[in-house]
Amino acid sequence: MESRTDQAEWSDNDLQQDVSEAQWVEDNLDGVATTTVGSLVLTVFDAYVRILYPVRASTPNPTPAKPVAPWRDQLTAVLEVLTRTTTTPNDCWFAVWEGNTALDDVRDTAPTADIAGYNYFLLRGPVSRAADTLGGLSPNLWWPADHAWCMAQHFDFPRAYLGGSTETVAGILALTEIESRPVRVDQVVTTDNYHLNRPTH
Repeated sequence: MESRTDQAEWSDNDLQQDVSEAQWVEDNLDGVATTTVGSLVLTVFDAYVRILYPVRASTPNPTPAKPVAPWRDQLTAVLEVLTRTTTTPNDCWFAVWEGNTALDDVRDTAPTADIAGYNYFLLRGPVSRAADTLGGLSPNLWWPADHAWCMAQHFDFPRAYLGGSTETVAGILALTEIESRPVRVDQVVTTDNYHLNRPTH
């Protein structure tokens, strides 16, 4: 996942001291050894979709079937769908992995939540703040307070994954600004399995 320094920044005051909300995520991830969609996004949803990031020089994946828009442009379109498919658009949780050195200055400011063996700082605000960064870093996981959907932007994979209702996923798939494809919750998502997930349109 790319980091961005041209977006609005969260402040240290936005860091949450109560990180118990993350337990919902931890409790509903697939804990199998193989990295599946369900190991990144909660397994409780009706449908899932993969969103491809723009190709970067360090990404060993084939060029997609059509040009991929910059991630911030894709995010604008995605957020419109997510905002209208939650009853709590003004109350969303954002988890940022604490392992990046860019966050060295905030390690003593707030506790972290353990999700699938990684520690995350938690932030809270409206869905629109998914475009904001902490130390120049985008959130890795984010979900609304009503648990209507969950987005995973894992730092090890060049794709974002979203779980939600059939309506939410259909809304994402209908967007022309992004390269997306439905996926199964048990689908393997490691780089070596990219050929299984490659776009065909």
